[in-house]
Amino acid sequence: MIDGLNSEQISWLRDFFAPPNELRWEHLLDGSAAPELAENIRSWLIGLTDPECVTPIVLPFVKSGEIAGWYATTRTSEGGNELAAELRGWLGPTYLSIFEIASNDPTNPNAAALYRQSGGIVWKFSGANKAIRTSISKRLSDYNLTLRLRPKQVHKATRPVGAIRGDFERALVAKDAVAAERYIVQLRETGRLNEENLRYLDVRLSAGLGLWPQIARDHWLIQTMSDLSLPPRILADIIEALYRTYLDPIEATGDAAALLAGFENEVAKRYPRLFSSRRGIQTPRVIKAFLLFERLQSRPNREIIDNLTERLDEKDGFRAFCFAPISEHKFPVDAEAEAQEAFDDLQYDRAFALYVALPLTKKIVGRIITCAKFIDTGEVRSQLMSLIEAADSSLIEALSPLLRDNLAAIVKATSRPSMDPLIFSDKRAADSAGPIVFGEPDNWMAWAEQLKLGENLPSAERVLELSVTNWTTTAFKSAEGHCHAFASIVGGLSGKASVIARRAVPQIFESFFPSDEPLDASRKPIAEMLFVVVAMGDGISSVDLDFLGQLLNILLSFGPSSAEYISILKDLEDVQDRVRSYANFSWSLDICETLAVSPVQSDAARAARLSFFHRILGQAQTFAHRLGPQDFLLMELLAKDFEVDQSSLDPLKRADDAQKVNSPEVDLDGKLIGIYTLAEAAGARAKASLEKMFPGVTIEVNSDLVATEKLRNLARSADFFVFAWKSSSHAAFYCIKDELSSGEPIWAAGKGTASIMRALLDNIK
Repeated sequence: MIDGLNSEQISWLRDFFAPPNELRWEHLLDGSAAPELAENIRSWLIGLTDPECVTPIVLPFVKSGEIAGWYATTRTSEGGNELAAELRGWLGPTYLSIFEIASNDPTNPNAAALYRQSGGIVWKFSGANKAIRTSISKRLSDYNLTLRLRPKQVHKATRPVGAIRGDFERALVAKDAVAAERYIVQLRETGRLNEENLRYLDVRLSAGLGLWPQIARDHWLIQTMSDLSLPPRILADIIEALYRTYLDPIEATGDAAALLAGFENEVAKRYPRLFSSRRGIQTPRVIKAFLLFERLQSRPNREIIDNLTERLDEKDGFRAFCFAPISEHKFPVDAEAEAQEAFDDLQYDRAFALYVALPLTKKIVGRIITCAKFIDTGEVRSQLMSLIEAADSSLIEALSPLLRDNLAAIVKATSRPSMDPLIFSDKRAADSAGPIVFGEPDNWMAWAEQLKLGENLPSAERVLELSVTNWTTTAFKSAEGHCHAFASIVGGLSGKASVIARRAVPQIFESFFPSDEPLDASRKPIAEMLFVVVAMGDGISSVDLDFLGQLLNILLSFGPSSAEYISILKDLEDVQDRVRSYANFSWSLDICETLAVSPVQSDAARAARLSFFHRILGQAQTFAHRLGPQDFLLMELLAKDFEVDQSSLDPLKRADDAQKVNSPEVDLDGKLIGIYTLAEAAGARAKASLEKMFPGVTIEVNSDLVATEKLRNLARSADFFVFAWKSSSHAAFYCIKDELSSGEPIWAAGKGTASIMRALLDNIK
C-alpha cells in the first residue's frame, strides 16, 4: 500500500486491521477494500516514512460493512491532549457522541496496536448514526488536507550561550558593530538572559566599540547600574567610560587639584555606589578612580593609597602627580568605628582593608567574611584564609550558621583543604559546602597550564570573564621567552581545550595588545599564535577576516623575518582559498594593500607576496561579471605596487562587459566627499581613485584624533561623508555625528581603500 514501511510498522498495522475490525490489512494490500476508504487511510499513513513528519494518525474501525468509529493517536508519546483539542475543534459536540481514551483498555486490541506505535494517548470517537459518521468522515478528510498543507516546523538549534558570547566579544575586538548586534539578538533568543544581563550587553557593546561618552553621559543608566552588584567587566567599562570622558582631558594638563575636583563633581558625588569594591580590576583608569576616591575620604588611608599606586605602571604619569601629603591627625580616631562607617556606607574594599588591621573579634571576623564574599577575588580570599588560620578556633565556632556557610564557600573557592576540620565541624555547613574543588586560575600563564593539563576545563572557560579586567600582563612585558612559552602552550592545545582557547582569542588579544598602548615587540609570538588559531579555525566569518587584518598589521609592524613573512603568506593563502567570493573581495584587496605598503626582507618574501596577489586575480575570474570600475581602479593601483603588467588584468576585463552596467550612473561634478580614517595611506589612495573615476569631484581626507574645527567644517559641508570607524577615534566620531545633517555618516566596513570605496559607491548608486 505504501512503500518504505518497516517491519515494525507493518506489524502494528496488521494488528489494528484485524478482528474485531472487519477491515483487514490484506484488503488494503490487494485492492479489495473500497478505493475511497483505502485512499483516505493511505493519506494518514504516508507520513510514517518521513521521520520529520509530526501529523497524527486517524484510522477507521469498520463493523457490519461500514465505518463505526475511529481511533486517533500521535506519532510520538507527546501531544495527546493537543490532538484531542484539535479533533474536538473540528468535530465538536454536534458530531461526536463518543470521545474517550481507549489506550487504558486492555481488552481493546485495536487501541493496543496504535499504542504500540506511539506510546501515547489513543483516542476513540464516533457519531450517533450513519449520516453523522459520514459527515465526520468528510470533515476528517478536510482536517487531513489541512495538516498536509501546514508548513513543517523548523526546529532551530540554539547555540550555547558561551559560544555566542565568545563571538560577540570577537566582533567587538574587530569593531564590527553589525555582527555584535546580531549576536546580541541571538543571546536574547536563547531566553536565558534577564533584563539586567541585556543591559550589561548594551554597555559592553558601547565600550567595545569605543563609544565611551555614550555610556558616561547616560546618567540614569549608570545610576541604575550602580545599585546592582555588577560583574567586574561591566563595572570596569562604566568607570572607564566616566574617566575617559570627564577626567582624561584634565589629567593631560597635569593639574592634580583640578583632577581631584573633577572626579568629585562628575563621578564620586553622582555615583558613590560604583566604588563599593574594585572587585580585583587591574585596568589603569579604574585603579586611578579608586585612588581618587580614597583621596576624597575624610581620613585617607596611606596603606590603601600605596597598595593602589603600586598597581600602576611605573611610567604612568599619574604616579608623579604632586598630591598634597596626607597630614597626621591631631586627635585619635576609633579605628573600628572608622571601619564600621565604611562597612555601613557599603565601601567593602575600604572596610576590608581597615578591618584586617584590627585585632580579631567575632564581630570583626563576621564583617571581614561579608566583605570578602562581596569582593570575591583570589587575593582577598587568600588574605582572609591566612587570618582565619591564625585566629582562635573559638571565634570561628561562635559564628552564625550563615557566616559559617559563607566562609565554607570561600574555602572551597580558595582550595584550602587544611581548613576543613575547623570550618566544617558543623555538619549542616559541611553539607551545604559540597566537595572541595581546585581554585580557578588568576593569571594568563596559570590558565594556559590548566588547559594544557586538561583539568577543570569548565572553570578555565568561565574565568575568562575576569581575564581582561583582573589579569595583568606585566610578567610578559619585554619578556619574549615568557611570551613564547605562553604561545607554545595555547597554540599546541587539542580537543576541548583548543575550543576554549579559540573562544578566548578576543580576551587574549585585548589583554596583550590594548589599543591605547604602544606595541611590545616581545609579544610577537603571541600575535603569531593568535593569527594561526584564527586562520586555521573550522569556519572563517567576516569578523574573523577583520580580526586577521588587525593581526596582520601587528605582525608586519614587528618586522618579520623572511621565513616568518612567507609563513604568514601561506596562512593567508589558505584563508583566501576558503573565503574567495565577491562578497569578500574588498577584504582581499585591503590585505593586498597592507602587504604592498609594508617592507619585505628578501626576494623570496617578495615572490610570495606577488604569488598571493596573482592568486587573488585568478580567483576573481570566477566573479568577473560582478566587477565594477572601482574594483579595476584598485587592482590597477595594486598592480603598480606589485610591479605587475597591467595586461594581467585583461582576462578580467574580457570576461564580459558587465562592468559597464555596474558603473555608478551618478553625477558628482562639484560635489564634496569627506573621508575620515586614521589609515592615511588608505585615505590618500581612495582620494586618488575617486578623483580619477569622477572628474570634477572634490575629495577631502581627515585624520584628526580630536574634534578640530577643520573636521567640523568638513562634516558640515560634505555632500557625502565616509567614516572608516575601524580606524577612528571616538572623539572624532562624536564630532562628525553632531555636525552631519543626516546624523549618520557612510560606514566603511574595513580600514583599507577597497572598503572605503565600496561603502561610498554602494551609497551613491
